[in-house]
Amino acid sequence: MRVADADAGARKFGVCAACHRVANGAPDAGGPNLHGVFGRQMGTNSRRFGYTAALIGAGGRWDSAMLDAWIADPRKVVPGTSMLFVGVPDPLDRADIIAYLRRQTD
Repeated sequence: MRVADADAGARKFGVCAACHRVANGAPDAGGPNLHGVFGRQMGTNSRRFGYTAALIGAGGRWDSAMLDAWIADPRKVVPGTSMLFVGVPDPLDRADIIAYLRRQTD
């Protein structure tokens, strides 16, 4: 049985890296820096990024289940989000990316 692999997730994060950074202190790009995202309130990870009212008002915290749903289909989780990402359909690919994001949380 295969389990989530943060090293594999680092490679698979490439689909996210066009818009997101994960290094501590890195600037936002097309999307907010995701360093330290685990456990944070949605729409608050970056003080500089202009989150949509839909994301700010969605409530919830970024945990494994929320990230899994979000990475699968952001617009289904938060209708009205400005994130134009088709999602990652494979659950194991999402698990790897989530393991990588968890590793990026101090």
